[in-house]
Amino acid sequence: MNRMRRRAFLACPAAALARPAESWADRLGILCQLGGTEQTARAALAAAREAGFRRVQVNFPWTKVEAQYLKGLPSWLRSEQLRCDVLSAYVNCLQPGTILMNTRAEDFARALDYAGEVGASRLVAWTGSHSADLMKIEPRNAAGGAEDAIIRFLEPHFRKIESAGLRLALETYVTLACPDAPSLRRMLDRLPASIGAVLDPPNLTPPARYAERDSVLREMFRTLRGRIVLVHMKDFRLAADGKSYSLPGPLMGEMNYPLFVEQVRGLPADVPIVAEHLDPKQFTEARQKLLAL
Repeated sequence: MNRMRRRAFLACPAAALARPAESWADRLGILCQLGGTEQTARAALAAAREAGFRRVQVNFPWTKVEAQYLKGLPSWLRSEQLRCDVLSAYVNCLQPGTILMNTRAEDFARALDYAGEVGASRLVAWTGSHSADLMKIEPRNAAGGAEDAIIRFLEPHFRKIESAGLRLALETYVTLACPDAPSLRRMLDRLPASIGAVLDPPNLTPPARYAERDSVLREMFRTLRGRIVLVHMKDFRLAADGKSYSLPGPLMGEMNYPLFVEQVRGLPADVPIVAEHLDPKQFTEARQKLLAL
C-alpha cells in the first residue's frame, strides 16, 4: 500500500476500529518548538523522548527553514522514536499577507505536500486576524465577511487536504476571527468534513465569561462535537485588565482540569491530545501530572 493510500485508509472509521486501543500514556503528546536549526530541533525532540512522550506536534518557522532542514526532520523524528501526529502550518487564513507565526500562504501549500514526509495526520492553521499581533484585540476580525474570507483562502486547498488523507485543524483565539465555539462551528458547517476545530478551552472562552468557564467548557464540547480533530492542553488566568489572559502550561492556571479531562475522554480515540506552552525542562513533570489525572 503506497503512502497516500495508507494515509487515506488510516483516516477512515474502519481503520480506527481496526487499530488496537492505546493507553492514555501513549496517546498524550507534546508540542515541540523546534526552532530553525538542526541543533535546536533535535534538542527539543530529545527532550520529548526523555520525558516519556511518544507523540508530538512540531512547530518551526516556515519562513526561515531551508530545504535541508525539511529533508532532515523525518530522520530526526525516527531517531527519537517519535510519531508526529500534528504539523504546524499557522498561516493567517483571514489575511494570509499578514504573518502571525512565520507562515506565509506559500508555506501552507508546502506544508500540505510535506505532511506525509513526517507522517502527520493533522495540519494546524489560524482562523486569522487583520493584525500581525496575535494577542491584540482587532475589531475588524468580528466584522462581517471574516468567515467568507477564510473560506475563500481555504477553498482551493480542499481537494489536496482530502486526497492527502489529512484533517485540517483550525485554531482560533479570543482576539481572532471566530473567537468562540458558536462562531467557529458556524463556519465549520460551511466547510468540508476534512476541516475541523482545535479544542483549546482558553482560546475559546470569552474573557467576559471567565467566571463561568466551567459552563463555557461544557458548551464548547457540545457545540463542536463531531468536528473536534485536535485537543490542546494548556491553562489560563484572567489578566488584571479583565480583557486578556496569561497562558501557562497545563495545570498551572485556574482551569478545571478534571472536568476538561472528563470531556476529552468522550472524544474519538484518533483525536490527538497535545500538551503545550511548556519549556522542555517542564516536559517530564507536566506529563506525570497530566497522566495522574
